Amino acid sequence: MVAMGMASRAVGTLGILKGTSVPSLWRLALLFFSIWELDAQTAVETKPLYIWQTGPWGRCMGSECGPGGSQSRAVWCAHAEGWTTLHTNCDQAERPDNQQSCFRVCDWHKDLYDWQLGAWNQCLPVSMRSAGVQRPAVCTRGEEGIQTREVGCVQKADGMPAEDAICEYFEPKPRLEQACLIPCPRDCVVSEFSSWTACSKTCGMGLQNRIRFILAPPLFEGAACPNLTEFQTCQPGPCEGEESFYSLRVGPWSPCSVPLPRQARQADEPPRESDKQLKESDKPSKEGGKQSREGEKPSRRSEKQAREGEKMSKEGGKWSKEGDKVSIDGDKPTTSNRKLGRVNRKPDRPSRQADRPKRQKKGKNKEKREKMREKVRERLRERGKAKDPETRELIKKKRNRNRLNRPGGKFWDLQVGYQTREVTCVHKNGNVEALSLCSQEMLPVTFQACVLPKDCDVTEWSEWSACSKKCYDPNGPKGERTRVRKVSQFPIGGGGDCPELEEKEPCSPQGEAVPSCNV
Repeated sequence: MVAMGMASRAVGTLGILKGTSVPSLWRLALLFFSIWELDAQTAVETKPLYIWQTGPWGRCMGSECGPGGSQSRAVWCAHAEGWTTLHTNCDQAERPDNQQSCFRVCDWHKDLYDWQLGAWNQCLPVSMRSAGVQRPAVCTRGEEGIQTREVGCVQKADGMPAEDAICEYFEPKPRLEQACLIPCPRDCVVSEFSSWTACSKTCGMGLQNRIRFILAPPLFEGAACPNLTEFQTCQPGPCEGEESFYSLRVGPWSPCSVPLPRQARQADEPPRESDKQLKESDKPSKEGGKQSREGEKPSRRSEKQAREGEKMSKEGGKWSKEGDKVSIDGDKPTTSNRKLGRVNRKPDRPSRQADRPKRQKKGKNKEKREKMREKVRERLRERGKAKDPETRELIKKKRNRNRLNRPGGKFWDLQVGYQTREVTCVHKNGNVEALSLCSQEMLPVTFQACVLPKDCDVTEWSEWSACSKKCYDPNGPKGERTRVRKVSQFPIGGGGDCPELEEKEPCSPQGEAVPSCNV
């Protein structure tokens, strides 16, 4: 009805305007004002008059501790102006719940749940969070900011998240935000330029430069540093003779590396053609020598047999002469003849008296070997005896400690290598030419020794130490426990720095045997 009245009023106003001499601009203004008033009235009529209101949740109630409890809250129907009315005036389909399940907290839950505090985030200006606040044009003392963190209730045993209401039962929730101060940006500060260097050439066109240094680096998003080097051309004077078209270009040093062993270098080098031909030509000569040696073998054997035959014949002649002597002297043989007869009968059999020292020596060596074997068996039996785990661990630690303290061990492991750089001769047009075309008077060094870089290496973390607090106090300050690790390899030659060697965390003693601090 109101909308129809407004529409009729607008139409009537237009009819009046048509019959009068009001300018057309005023007529349009009145038309727009009538339409706006009609929209505002319609919006007021569509807003609900009755809405549901809720109160805070009450305490969790239940017969047992833990999940399974119940809590309730008040729910009522209110007029848009704020006064309470009947529930039937509100929409029953949109009525909120007045009961829900909850976790009933008991006193002994204090030992199972606690607040977990996250790290504070980066400090952000207040102007970034509030649309109406503008950043100051000139920074004098810094800018106000806010930093946030995450806070949640977790189980102490495994860190699983839990409802905040459990931890709030014992301790209020820690703050999630705090004020902070953002320092003013600091621009980079550089020194004055040095004087110009000498010209790179004594005649003709050359280059000279000057440098400056960083006195203070940029901080807190300050302006970056400007260029630290400037170049300019120079010309001391015209060259009397022919100007040199070549100049040296020196490259950067290569990374430090270890030289390969000689065998590895020879394996990496490809074989030369001349070496191949020499090896192939040596093959037939070796084969021919082998055949000649094989042919010489039977000839040597035959020579040996011939020498033995001559020896036997000489001995036979000797014996025949002595036999003639015996026949002349008489038929009775002498002792010397009997000995010769034994030699003739058994010329290859060695005498037992000569073999006796050898047999005695062999027996003594055998006894020595048996004694050595017995000693080795005793050592093995001693090592094989069962040791308790603590003794084995102590022996292992002692061996490792001796190995680390040994000079040249891993703890101070230095390794010397080498590094190279490339020196080339460049033409004036930019092309690389032979090095002999450049001046050989001032050739830079292309090879130098260096120390191989090694990063810092540390051991595993030790066990946590005992808590510094010896009594139990749920409301008092907590104690502290630490764990450490040691350096097993210091950084060498610009290697990575060592990480933190000590770590601390808050703690409180647990268990029935721990006394209370309030006693």
